[in-house]
Amino acid sequence: MGVRIRGSNNIPRVLQSIRELKNYGIEVGVFGSDDAFYAMIAGVHEFGVTIRKESGSIVIPERSFLRSTFDEKNREWATFAKRQLPNLLEGRIDAQTLCERLGARMVADIQEKITDLDTPPNAPSTIKQKKSSNPLIDTGGLRRRVTYRVVRV
Repeated sequence: MGVRIRGSNNIPRVLQSIRELKNYGIEVGVFGSDDAFYAMIAGVHEFGVTIRKESGSIVIPERSFLRSTFDEKNREWATFAKRQLPNLLEGRIDAQTLCERLGARMVADIQEKITDLDTPPNAPSTIKQKKSSNPLIDTGGLRRRVTYRVVRV
């Protein structure tokens, strides 16, 4: 007794879609090739820095928004990708589109983190200068520059 397939045999297309997915990666962050100034600002806030001057030191504390969002949302992002798999396997989207959707989701979550992060707080002098107490938002430039790229690996 053999297997009989009615209609189209989609197995080769499904296997190709799965293979194709392995060829993509997603990079998320603030890229120096897009804007070196904001890439530097992102690094300063992500890891913190001490600036030594003759008159003393300025300490900008670590305010991770990339690594911390990854740690907090990694499982949600994996679940999101798994929910997209039926669309891929049924041919409604391709592997790159799945990665584009995931990248957009990751950016939105990181931007939300930038907006919501409130610790450690800004120094009173910084709040006075910025006229805002949000540690990672001054003009909104950093938040706007968080982006993703889908890359072939």
